[in-house]
Amino acid sequence: MTAPQMVIATGHQFNYLADEDKNVIIVYPQGYKKAWNTCRVETAGETKQLKLDDIGFFEKIIDFFSAKYNIDKSNVFAMGVSNGAQMCYKLAKEKPQLFKGFAAVSGSLPVETNNDCFETNQPVSIMVMNGTADPINPYNGGEIKLDGVSHGSVISTEQTMHYWINLAKCDSIPKEFDFPDIDKSDNSTAVEYTYTSRAANKEVVLVKIINGGHNLPNPTFFLWPKMVGNVNKDINAPKVIFDYFMSLK
Repeated sequence: MTAPQMVIATGHQFNYLADEDKNVIIVYPQGYKKAWNTCRVETAGETKQLKLDDIGFFEKIIDFFSAKYNIDKSNVFAMGVSNGAQMCYKLAKEKPQLFKGFAAVSGSLPVETNNDCFETNQPVSIMVMNGTADPINPYNGGEIKLDGVSHGSVISTEQTMHYWINLAKCDSIPKEFDFPDIDKSDNSTAVEYTYTSRAANKEVVLVKIINGGHNLPNPTFFLWPKMVGNVNKDINAPKVIFDYFMSLK
């Protein structure tokens, strides 16, 4: 998506939350030709072929806002959906020190043969939000296909969680929270699992969207194309992510 499309797809919710907080800047970076150079080796995007330095791009963004608006560089967060989720994983793997927390929506880590990221093996706080009925990024792992084009294979959501949980040495038993099933017509519910690491002072969170598709649930935008699957209407995902980030401060 383009940056303006992301504003619409998130229902303007991040903007509203920033307006309420008065001490937050929301930034919508846009990748080259609407894509990022992620960890995945197998991808149809030109960003990988051109070996674009997207991490350097994010570093420049942070430096710009630090110079112009005097932001607190220790309180910067990254969130992305789909290809943007894959970019969050790359940032978390290769440059974890740039961000205090991450949120990856509709994305799982690539399988080892489809991964070319450098591994710093540093613990991070990260939220993973995946739908169990995602037709593009399979919840249980497998090949990513979009418009008939393969983008390589990913591991399961459970394996993705184990990667981050093990890095942070989190407690094995999570705190579980069932979101209220507000809209019965969406045929979907959501559960949150929070794994805490006292040693590393990190939180790794899974928001499992049961029967959810390849999209971002929020209360004001449901017009996702049918090809991305079922839309959960119970949770305001931007607020869930925003509150998670604020809890890390």
